[in-house]
Amino acid sequence: MSKKSSTRTPVPRKRGSITMGNSGINRSDLEGLQAAWRQKQLVLFLGAGVSLAYGIPTWKNLVLEMLFDQTRHARRLKGLLPHYRRALASWLADYFEYNPVILARIIEGNLRKRNGSSGAGQDSFLRNIRQHLYAAYKRPTRPSVLRAIADLVQKSDGNIPAIVNFNFDDLLEERLRHRGVDHVPVVSGARRGHGRLPIIHPHGFIPRDGDLLKMEIVFTERHYHALTETVFHWALTEIVSQLRHNTVLFVGLSMSDPSLRRLLDACRNTDIPPHWQLQKRHEIRDHERLEVAQEIDRRARDWGELLERPEQKGSHDLLTIIDSALRQADTYDRELLEQMGVKTIWLDDYNDIPLLLQSIPHGSPRRRSTRAAPRPTRRTTA
Repeated sequence: MSKKSSTRTPVPRKRGSITMGNSGINRSDLEGLQAAWRQKQLVLFLGAGVSLAYGIPTWKNLVLEMLFDQTRHARRLKGLLPHYRRALASWLADYFEYNPVILARIIEGNLRKRNGSSGAGQDSFLRNIRQHLYAAYKRPTRPSVLRAIADLVQKSDGNIPAIVNFNFDDLLEERLRHRGVDHVPVVSGARRGHGRLPIIHPHGFIPRDGDLLKMEIVFTERHYHALTETVFHWALTEIVSQLRHNTVLFVGLSMSDPSLRRLLDACRNTDIPPHWQLQKRHEIRDHERLEVAQEIDRRARDWGELLERPEQKGSHDLLTIIDSALRQADTYDRELLEQMGVKTIWLDDYNDIPLLLQSIPHGSPRRRSTRAAPRPTRRTTA
C-alpha cells in the first residue's frame, strides 16, 4: 500500500460524499458498512496490503526472495554476486511471465530434495517460509491499517462475527492479544468453541514463534490444486459461508485471485451488491507520464500505418488522454466487481483506510449543509 506521487486530475467529489483525508467516500457506502456493523454481520477479508507496513512481503515477493535464496545452490549461478542473483531471479519471473504459484512449486521441490520428503523436510520448508516472511519485520512509525483493524475489533461486541485472513502471518493475532481480545486462529476444519472471535486462515498460518510441524499451507501450485479439487475443503466452506450470510469488507486484497472471484460468482444470489472492497484509483507516477504519452503516440502511429492512414497525425493532448484512460480503468474495475456482487469504495490514498474504519462504529455521519453558515451577529456596546 505504498503511496505513489501523481499529478493526475483530481476526481470531482460527488454530491453525498464524505471527505476522509484525501479521499471522497460515498455516504451510501459508509452507511451500508455501518448497517452491517449494527446488524452484527460485518466480516473482514484481509489480504497482503494490511501487513506491508510491517515489512511483510507480498506473496509474489516472498516467492521471489525464496527463489533468490535458492539460486546460490544452482550450479550455473554459483559464481554470481548476491545482488545479481536477486536481480536475475526477478527478471526471470517477469520476462518469461512465470506464475509465482509455479515458481513456489519449484522452490518446495528443491527444498524437499535437499531435506527429504519426511516430516523433517516439511518442517524445513515451513521454517524457510517463516524465515523470509518475517525477515524484514518492523513496527511502523505511523498509524497502520492493521492497527485500525485491531481497534475496530476491540470495539466490536459481536458486530464482527469473523475475520478471514489470507495472509500467513500472525500480526493481527499479536495486536489482539495486546488488547485482551479473545480470539482463535482457525487453520483446519476442526470444531471450535463459541465465544471467541475466529480468525480464519484459508491459506495457512505461520506464526513467528512455535511449532510448525502440524501446519498446512496453500503455497504452491500443488497446494492450490488440492484446495480447489476438494469439494468440501474446510477453507472453501468457511469462505462460502461468510460470503453467503454476511456483508464482507475486503481490505488489502487485489481481488485478482481467480479462486476468490469464482466463489464470489458462485455466491451471488441477488442484484444488490452485498459486499464492499477498498481500492486506490489508478494512477501513473509523475516521472512516467511523459514516457507513457510517448509510448501511446508511438503505438497510435504504428496502428495508423497498419491501417494505411499515416497522414492522420492527430493533435491530441496525450497527458489529458492518460487521465481519461485512468478514469476509464476505474470504471472497468468497478463494473467487473459489481458483476460479482462487490461495490468499490475508491481511495486517493491508502493512508485514509484507518479513517474509514474508525467511522464504521460511529453511526450515520451528520450530513453537511451545502449552504453557507450565517455570520454571527456582532454585538455593539453603547
